[in-house]
Amino acid sequence: MKKWICLIVFIMCSSAFLAAQEMPRAEFFGGYSYAGADPYATSQRTGLNGWEGAVRLNFAPWLGIVADFSGDYGHVKLPVLFPSPFPPCAPFCPPSSSTFSVDTKLYSYLFGADIPYRKWDRFTPYAQLLFGKAHVNGQFGGTSELDTKFGMALGFGADYRITPRLAWRVQADYLQTKFFTNKEDNFRVSTGIVLRLVKKKKNRTLTTP
Repeated sequence: MKKWICLIVFIMCSSAFLAAQEMPRAEFFGGYSYAGADPYATSQRTGLNGWEGAVRLNFAPWLGIVADFSGDYGHVKLPVLFPSPFPPCAPFCPPSSSTFSVDTKLYSYLFGADIPYRKWDRFTPYAQLLFGKAHVNGQFGGTSELDTKFGMALGFGADYRITPRLAWRVQADYLQTKFFTNKEDNFRVSTGIVLRLVKKKKNRTLTTP
């Protein structure tokens, strides 16, 4: 973790001197999210599909404040012999089956800092560190288990500018959760559209004496 934080600080310091782009005042992201998640600490990640949205307010060319929200959905298989946090699933478990499927919804509500590297005109890589809450809701056979605990995301991404007000984003995060007294190491990748709020350039008029 210390190595990642040192790398983010290095990028921040470099960006302060090498910024070449015009800085948007705010950026709004929305798109598809895929999470390789292990919300019940089974040591086997399951692919969950969903959405992610984020708002970045830029206070300097090298620093933005981010609010990030995501939701991912799918079915997670739990072992019949070790169903925690669910109770033993008999008689709901299929005969001769070693696992049962839990309908799972995973949400995150994270806030933190984003450090863009604005050296190039069209391509903007960045690093981010976010903290907040994560929520899981699992349902099986009329039984529902849910938990809301600490969540953290550490990741990197890049925006490709299509127009001054529009960009395409690709992002990958390490997503840590702590559901049901366990620690889960997950990953999340997302892609989608970025709407950029930029200042309008004032037209200068020449006056003759």
